[in-house]
Amino acid sequence: MAARIMKRLAVVVSVASVLVMLGFTSSGNRQLTSQKLDIRVESATGNYFICQAMVRETIIKEMDTLEGRMVTQDMIIQLHEMVNGLPWVKEARVYRTIKANIHVDVRLRDPMFRVINRHNDSYYVDRDGKVFPLSDEHTARVMLVTGHISASPQNTASFADPDEQQDTQEGIQLKSLFELASYISNDAFWNAFIDHVYVRADGQFELTPKNGAHIIEFGHATGIPEKFDKLMAFYRGGITQVGWRYYNRVNIAYTNQVICSK
Repeated sequence: MAARIMKRLAVVVSVASVLVMLGFTSSGNRQLTSQKLDIRVESATGNYFICQAMVRETIIKEMDTLEGRMVTQDMIIQLHEMVNGLPWVKEARVYRTIKANIHVDVRLRDPMFRVINRHNDSYYVDRDGKVFPLSDEHTARVMLVTGHISASPQNTASFADPDEQQDTQEGIQLKSLFELASYISNDAFWNAFIDHVYVRADGQFELTPKNGAHIIEFGHATGIPEKFDKLMAFYRGGITQVGWRYYNRVNIAYTNQVICSK
């Protein structure tokens, strides 16, 4: 009985000792001087709008060098908010290791298309519908959207769900454009084939394939899958008989019809 009690007591003492050591370690870690700032930048599509050096330069400009300094938890939070605030950053993780090294892991936005609006402002829209600016570091090779688009990066945060514009003509146009671009982007063939989307003044869309053979009059962004299925059937059965450049315009805006003109 006594042996059993002593054994339990030893276990309790061991656990308590480990907790005390962890407490000292955690406390010591909070007090340690930062040894190294490790920055990693990742892009799912190879579009590196910013690099490690640019992130480091931004951090130094805003917070001075962190290496060799006592870095508090408030500074870690400030660093996290600052890096996540960079417009090309989709998500950033900032944490400190037990050796007091600071890690900044950055995941960049994935551009789906590039817009040049009616005011000649140019910006990207990512797969979440978020608007973000061009970069001097890199130009993404993505579908181009031009025409009667007034939305600017200064007053539009998202194409998928534009704040305070949901019921306006512009808000409807932005969401329609995003739905059309998303469908094209998510289909391997159409993503490789469609190069340019033009937004007409009446809100209808015209598409240009990469081979520049003709203009596709798409109409409004309704019945999107059915229209592309109809276009694919035409390509497989009709255009092969006359050649890609026989028609200047191919109209798929109407139900169950493909209207071609020279």
